[in-house]
Amino acid sequence: MSEPRRGWTVYCVEDAANTLEAMRLSGKVELHDRVVQFLQALAVEAGAAVDAEKELPGLPMGDERYNVDMPGVPVLISYSRYPGLREFRVTDVIWLDIGDDQ
Repeated sequence: MSEPRRGWTVYCVEDAANTLEAMRLSGKVELHDRVVQFLQALAVEAGAAVDAEKELPGLPMGDERYNVDMPGVPVLISYSRYPGLREFRVTDVIWLDIGDDQ
């Protein structure tokens, strides 16, 4: 019997993780949590797209990365895929700290 196929994971490189930590430490805990939830959902959606041989979410950047923006929040995310590992790596989390409640 073959093992069931495991789901896709998301991994943040150090710079992206540092941005998430900066959000949390600056008191933007709700924004931090929303971004983390978005990344989890992105792994599910993008993984399903890879498995179905469909286009990945976001704008292809031409260097094997994709950019996605989070609706309603000042955050842009870049990620790449590693199908052999069933993993997405978040290479950038760009947070425009505009000083509001986001």
